[in-house]
Amino acid sequence: MRRSAQVLIAVLALSACKRNGRCCDTPDCSGGSDKVVGSDVLQFRGRVPTNLLFVSIDTWRKDHLAKDTTPFLNRRANEGLVLDNHQQCSNWTLGSMTCTLAGAFDTDRGHLTRLKGTDKNRPPIPQGTPFLATWLGDSGYRTAGVTSNKFFSDKWGNDQGYEKFTNPPGEGKRTGPKGLSFLRKLLKKDEDAPWFLHLHYSEPHAPYEAKDKYLKGLDDLEPWPENLAKKEMHYQSRAEWKDMSVGDQELLEDHLRIRYAGGVRNTDEIVADMWTDYDEKCWMDDTLVVVWNDHGEAFWEHGAQTHAYNLTGEENDGIAFFWSKNIVPGRYDLPTSAVDLAPTLLDLYGLEIPDAITGLPIGSADPERGILAGTIARFGAIQSITKNGYKLQYHWEDGGMRLWDRVADPDETENIYNARKSVAHELWAELEPEVQRMADLVINGSPEPVWPDVTP
Repeated sequence: MRRSAQVLIAVLALSACKRNGRCCDTPDCSGGSDKVVGSDVLQFRGRVPTNLLFVSIDTWRKDHLAKDTTPFLNRRANEGLVLDNHQQCSNWTLGSMTCTLAGAFDTDRGHLTRLKGTDKNRPPIPQGTPFLATWLGDSGYRTAGVTSNKFFSDKWGNDQGYEKFTNPPGEGKRTGPKGLSFLRKLLKKDEDAPWFLHLHYSEPHAPYEAKDKYLKGLDDLEPWPENLAKKEMHYQSRAEWKDMSVGDQELLEDHLRIRYAGGVRNTDEIVADMWTDYDEKCWMDDTLVVVWNDHGEAFWEHGAQTHAYNLTGEENDGIAFFWSKNIVPGRYDLPTSAVDLAPTLLDLYGLEIPDAITGLPIGSADPERGILAGTIARFGAIQSITKNGYKLQYHWEDGGMRLWDRVADPDETENIYNARKSVAHELWAELEPEVQRMADLVINGSPEPVWPDVTP
């Protein structure tokens, strides 16, 4: 091929790419500069990426960001900035998606999200509630969202701020292409505008329907009599677990853990395909990607299976990492909360942080700040605070208090609560006002807190 023809093809390819995405002028998108910019924690070579891509994954346990379950995402995390001491603000999708995207807890917004109830005592989020997409949109960003979970949707009101938003049926494979279609439409007449796209993947949510090729080790187990890939069978077996023999309990758990890990592998592959497709079309150029989970998943560590039960680590430990082609890799091990993501990004882009946000840009908070979480779900209302390596969890239903030393006991197996312990007093002194704020917001009856006796 003649050189002139090669140059023409290269120019045409670049032009096509520019119409579809934002192509960097250097391979690492640094703009040809080694200068480090950004915040003290979140840093980039040359320039801060213009665009923002959220990849949120439903029901993803922190210990399943690993080589054997998420090889692709594990590699991307190691190339980026990982939050190693991160906690979600709730333990189920409506609660966690809402507080993360609002940068504030339910009590800050004056509206409670609850799993069970009637239309009267669990209304959707009021129209006009601002979220990250709202603030970015007000600043000139084009915004779109694609979700595969109806607890993140227009039904519940946490879709506000997105110009285009949909909940397509079927597998997560449709999520990425739909998001790309939205971007193309939004930028067709506004090609220089920055954009924010949010892709939410529901797998590995129960009943763990991953295909056989992802179910490593399942053939080595004794078969389970019911089809656990069917929701009714999964939930029925879960309900019967407490009355089973120890052998059957262990076998059921083994089956469910393998199926769950299979769902995680499946999602990792789907996200990898999306990522590759976007990258080939230059949509990953000049783009900051934030990968995070809405909550984890329990396997009877604290008496329950699936999620929306406790605020213990298996359900509530958070995954969050930042990636871009020019990011300065690293790990941040001071405590962070999911409500910190929105203010971190607004601060990074030089935008004003609204008063409605109560989270803090990562790196700006007091390292001894208490990290709060709350839920009204299957075990009723539960709130927790984590501080200086201790976690205090309070159950409204019976006034029960559980205290764990997460340094000595990271799996939270030994409840060391004693009403006379000074650490219990210190944590309750910070948590009690938050309990009262939540109690003041409960409408049309239960739940109501049974106040504990915390004796000095």
